[in-house]
Amino acid sequence: MSQKRKARRARTATANKGRSTGSREDAAARVHLKVFRDPASGREGVTLAKPIFQEAWQNEIATAAANTAHGVLQGTATLQRTVKLARSAMAATSRLADGLLARAPAGAVACKDGCDHCCYQSVGVTPPEAFAIADHLRQTLSEGEFANVASHIASCHQRTHGLTAEERFSPEYPCPFLHAGSCSIYEVRPLSCRGMNSLDAGECRARLREPDKRAAFVESGAGGHSFMEPIRGFHAVSAGVQLALAELYGLDMRPLELTAAMQLLLNEPGALVGEWLGGKRSLEAARGGDSSDSPDIRELTGTLGAGKHASS
Repeated sequence: MSQKRKARRARTATANKGRSTGSREDAAARVHLKVFRDPASGREGVTLAKPIFQEAWQNEIATAAANTAHGVLQGTATLQRTVKLARSAMAATSRLADGLLARAPAGAVACKDGCDHCCYQSVGVTPPEAFAIADHLRQTLSEGEFANVASHIASCHQRTHGLTAEERFSPEYPCPFLHAGSCSIYEVRPLSCRGMNSLDAGECRARLREPDKRAAFVESGAGGHSFMEPIRGFHAVSAGVQLALAELYGLDMRPLELTAAMQLLLNEPGALVGEWLGGKRSLEAARGGDSSDSPDIRELTGTLGAGKHASS
């Protein structure tokens, strides 16, 4: 091979580094997505290899989210594009949840401003969500304010690190972003928070604040009285994003625990993000928020028992 051809191939390889190359198997040798090219438009699209949810509408949303992810990243995952994708997923989830909750009978949904009973538990986030939150804090806070938030996150992480999800469900461990009963990062709150809803605020208060009822709730593993559709909607959006980034871009999309993830990104950033974008498992220390093997969780989310989505 001539030196010119070698150089040309090297340039091509460099230009294509990080670009999607079609479906990849996950850790359990499963493929959930297929890439296709529309013969009419020539545009590349993504479809599910087979359903991952029981409901057709959830599979349609997951497919749409995967296509959005593929379109936003444009073949190469960068921090800016990943944050843009997370913001897009957040906005889409809110629109979906709002539309679904609007179908509820008037007064049925108990959630309202100042109601924070659901803000005392471990929260699962994907890496793009965590990046978007960190970016939001850096963009909106002064240097001093940012330092105070980072210090508060470190303190919260020290208290909660190593606790189980059951232990974290306690009035002793509020979300580090909960201030005076309100979410201080509401604009970029995680997808799971956007799908949360309750039909009985009294039940929420009792199972959090009353030790006997909290213990019974944790022991049962059952969910509270909620509309399932918004919860299943957020899981569908998240699944589509997770699958696209994991299978098409080779990125580690295993869920993270919010406090632990923010501790890493705000206090120990280093080269973590760049390494993650390069396909490494650089956020391993923040792993958590993953309960998808539980039959109760599959029932709640509408996920099929076989071929679970990327959060499994």
